[in-house]
Amino acid sequence: MRRRPVLALLAAATLLAAGCGGGGDEASGKPPAERLEAARAALASAKSVSLDLSSKGVPPTENGVSAAKGEGVVDGTEPKFKGTITGTVRGVAATIDVIAVGDDAYLKLFTPDFEKFDLSTLNAPNPAGFFDPATGIAGLLPVTRSPKAGGEVRAGKEVLTQVSGTLPAQRISDLFHLGDGTGTYRVTFGLTDADQLRTATLVGPFFDGGDSTYTLTLTDYGKPVAITRP
Repeated sequence: MRRRPVLALLAAATLLAAGCGGGGDEASGKPPAERLEAARAALASAKSVSLDLSSKGVPPTENGVSAAKGEGVVDGTEPKFKGTITGTVRGVAATIDVIAVGDDAYLKLFTPDFEKFDLSTLNAPNPAGFFDPATGIAGLLPVTRSPKAGGEVRAGKEVLTQVSGTLPAQRISDLFHLGDGTGTYRVTFGLTDADQLRTATLVGPFFDGGDSTYTLTLTDYGKPVAITRP
């Protein structure tokens, strides 16, 4: 006689568990393109963000940026960056302090003070460009082709959902000033539960002779940042 109440309780518990699980699946089950659009909107409206750029497989003698670390102001009119960039120029590697405001860049090149410098003479990207909501990092999300949902990965205290796809090479060339602008690059985005873009890993022919990997890590969304011309 006791079996029916026990079975009823088990059935109710199963239904409750399924209901709880269903809510989570629904929240995380948005189409990949929809999640990328949400991540784009979150970054474009963040006002500020911290950037850590790293790379693997970069030929040591090739000119170009291999790393960067600092803070950026996200703005469609005058994006800004303050931090350091690491790269190679004419076979010499160095890490340089940089302030970039709009199209203007100021570097500490063997001097105690910042001096205005035309980065185009080195074919180097202006790091402020990474924070333009249309053509910078945020602009990579809506042009990602054939986005597919992947698994989950842990990044510190966070668990990120991966979305992978391909990017037109010209967008990479415009942003990094690397590659010849032809073909495609593989990309894997890491998104938080709140659809913030936390990581973007780009793989492709940044240089002649093979593929290299660049990883962008974005944190501190909305943290107040003050960046002015020196």
